Amino acid sequence: MNDPIVRTTRRASRSLMTVIDRMIALELLKTLLSILLVLVTIIVSRKFLGILTKAIEGEVASETVFSLLGLKTLSAIAILIPPSAFMAVLSVMGRMYRDHEMSVLASAGVGSKRIFQALSWVMIPVFIFSILMALEVMPWSERKSQELINRDTETHDIRGIKAGRFNEFSSGDIVLYAEEMDEEQNMRKIFVQSSKNSSTSVVIAESGRLQKVPNGDNFVILNHGKRYQGVPGDPTYTISEFDEYGVRISGPEEVTDSLKREAMSSTALLMSATPKELAEFQKRIGIPLGVIALAILAVPLSRVSPRQGPYGSVFYAFIIYIVYENVQKITQGMLMSGKIPWWSAYALIYGLLGLMTVVLFLKNLGPRWIRHRLSRNA
Repeated sequence: MNDPIVRTTRRASRSLMTVIDRMIALELLKTLLSILLVLVTIIVSRKFLGILTKAIEGEVASETVFSLLGLKTLSAIAILIPPSAFMAVLSVMGRMYRDHEMSVLASAGVGSKRIFQALSWVMIPVFIFSILMALEVMPWSERKSQELINRDTETHDIRGIKAGRFNEFSSGDIVLYAEEMDEEQNMRKIFVQSSKNSSTSVVIAESGRLQKVPNGDNFVILNHGKRYQGVPGDPTYTISEFDEYGVRISGPEEVTDSLKREAMSSTALLMSATPKELAEFQKRIGIPLGVIALAILAVPLSRVSPRQGPYGSVFYAFIIYIVYENVQKITQGMLMSGKIPWWSAYALIYGLLGLMTVVLFLKNLGPRWIRHRLSRNA
């Protein structure tokens, strides 16, 4: 006679838990996406101003601006996932405490284990997504950004050439003047002055064009003109006529090592095992590790009383995150200089987060619960 009642009770219990999972997971997902959108918008807006400034100065081509912005957005999303997850869990759980929802759930037999299970429906996919973003998408976007910037840097001098004015190259060693220039950068009535050591060369030509050779050097190819070469103040100089003559105005620029490391694949960083590469790998792997560590820490940190108001634990969360970010940067710098082994950097960062999480959980449980557990174990 009791079996149908037991089965009905169990089905109701399972249904209640499913509703709880859905309620917490959906609210957490919406909050996480909202926070991530706001943070990405703020960061990308600042980056857009920087890219726009470079475009105005001619360092970046106008057609490259939005491509660079899209690539920088991908990197920003990857970097901002951990703080977004931290703030989302803190916000959702804090609201549930303030609205007494956690008290109601606790009275219904829903404990911390069940809350973590509900959170995991969102946090596990976010963790997997952050691994993909940090280890694959972020270095890919940096690599593509560097390719675009390097391409624009190589053509920066060429794009800056304007008809009817003197254009300087090589820190003023080369001066180019063209009376006319069309959209295809064909020029007419050209004057070029170049200085090397104590010698000065002046070239006058009827026409010319810009040309880039395979090694990245940019040349002005002059047609039908004269070349005057000599030393200023010396009355002796040489005059030569030509049908075609090339003047090198700029060469390819080197990419710094730090930028190269940011664009390296995660596998290459790990295989190289040099301090600087390991520090870059730590920065990347710290994103998914930070998602899990900060989300777990946010659960005990979010416990507030209704009297504390909506921002009860936000101040402490802000301080904790600032400390976490600074410790990460300090350990990366020490790892880069070879002062500490790679494992100690992870141990320090996540050991501190783990210790704070345990302390907060014990604080929330109270001394009574701790004494009870100790007496049972004894």
